[in-house]
Amino acid sequence: MTEYNDPLPSKTRRKLEMQELQEVGLELMALKASQQARLPLNDPLRAALEEARRIQHPDARRRHALYVGRLISDSDPDTLLAALAALTDPVRQQRLQQWTEQVLACEGPRDAEPIVQQILQYYPEGDRQALRNQVRNLMKARPAGELHEADAEQRARLKRERKRFLGLLNELDKNSPLY
Repeated sequence: MTEYNDPLPSKTRRKLEMQELQEVGLELMALKASQQARLPLNDPLRAALEEARRIQHPDARRRHALYVGRLISDSDPDTLLAALAALTDPVRQQRLQQWTEQVLACEGPRDAEPIVQQILQYYPEGDRQALRNQVRNLMKARPAGELHEADAEQRARLKRERKRFLGLLNELDKNSPLY
């Protein structure tokens, strides 16, 4: 078919699409500046989101969300929506906790290598050496026997190393580009 034979979307469909983009605009306006910096925004859209921080009146915010939605439709909306979905992923923290538990369940550092590879595959810009060091420190912090039989110092060390490992994973997640 040629471009002249393609049916145009109906007016209702165009309105629904613009309303959806307005809702995305409101969602973008609600994000923190650090979260907005991780998204693939063009310059006019970035400037409109900075301007939105200044606007307080609800009607003005709604109209500005319409403008932001129009700017989104002018740019690449699919890439932006995918990045926004990745940013607001609700199972992100569960995934980080699962990786921590999987590392703790491993016998040695060589057994944890597939988990390290999985983490680096998910966050390719991560520092392999730092991640392996944290895995090794976490595994060393495990008590020899059962956790409830370990003394307070061993439990505190395990808690501290688990917190450091999760901190490294959170830092990787926070600094990773979404596009």
